[in-house]
Amino acid sequence: MSWVLVLDPPNGDAARKVGGLSVTLRLALDAQAGGASAIVAGPDLAPLLVDPRLRTPVTQAAPTGPFRVHVPASWVLHRQLFKLLAPTLAADRDLTCDAFAVDVPFAFEPIDVTDAASARRAERALFRALRKPQDGWTSRWLNRYVSLAISRFLVKTPLRPNQVSVAILAVGLLGAWLASRGGWASMALGAFLFQMQSILDGCDGEMSRITYRGSLTGEWLDTVGDDLTNYSFFGATGFGLYAATGQKLYLIAGIVTVACGVITSGIEYRYLIQIGSGDLLKYPLSAPGSESKGGLFDAIQPLFKRDTFVFLTLLAALAGLLGPMLVIFALGGVGILLSVLGAELRMARERRSARG
Repeated sequence: MSWVLVLDPPNGDAARKVGGLSVTLRLALDAQAGGASAIVAGPDLAPLLVDPRLRTPVTQAAPTGPFRVHVPASWVLHRQLFKLLAPTLAADRDLTCDAFAVDVPFAFEPIDVTDAASARRAERALFRALRKPQDGWTSRWLNRYVSLAISRFLVKTPLRPNQVSVAILAVGLLGAWLASRGGWASMALGAFLFQMQSILDGCDGEMSRITYRGSLTGEWLDTVGDDLTNYSFFGATGFGLYAATGQKLYLIAGIVTVACGVITSGIEYRYLIQIGSGDLLKYPLSAPGSESKGGLFDAIQPLFKRDTFVFLTLLAALAGLLGPMLVIFALGGVGILLSVLGAELRMARERRSARG
């Protein structure tokens, strides 16, 4: 359904920045993401909409025909609101956004930005809405609190998400180098930087979503950066433990972990390239509709998420148990590789069936 966003005269400060964007530009970018065909803005608001991220036409007169959604130019809305607009469009031809709410996790009511206090309240709501229901235990209770606080600072700087991604990778590689030196102190510090990389790993995505700077390059930087950090750390840990203890088991475990990870990533990357994405979550590890409904596996599934196994690595390093943990990760790497190979066989059968 075609619709346009009409920016009504603001009640407050339409030019005030919230989360790195002026309130008016944020509304326009939200509407663009929600499929708006045009943005209607008066001559006093139009200069606030000059930005390369905004590709939707800006006009001073509402076109006839499409549904019109009226929003005061000083409002901050949940960024998913316009995407959920379509079911309400059949109700009227002129709608105001206070007429409906967003039924999504971490939703919030529209906030009129009139002063510094309301701007801070809007920014807190926007960043809280960046939390993901699928976050693992460690992200939900630790990592997100830290990364969101850092991201709120970073969006006020000239730094771009892709630049932050490179810096995050550097933190992870430094942790791997420390782990390769062997010894409890070096490995504990390396594991701490591994955990810091996991926390900071949320910042580039949070920045890109809150400022609408997401890109295919950014997706690949995030995915490849995580994998390089993982393989570098576990490979370096195996070498460091072998150098410190002389136990070949740790060196073998590190090699197995890295080898399985590299093969797994190669298979997954090939699929992502074919679909034009760099988001690893889009790899169909399980068949659609085959997800389990409750039970023990669902209860322990968060243990297999990256945020949790990185945190467990830090705890193991502090307890001097990084060697046994590395052996467990090697077995896990074999299991993940087998799962990906199974997914590839399943997709190959599906393609053959589709061809008849």
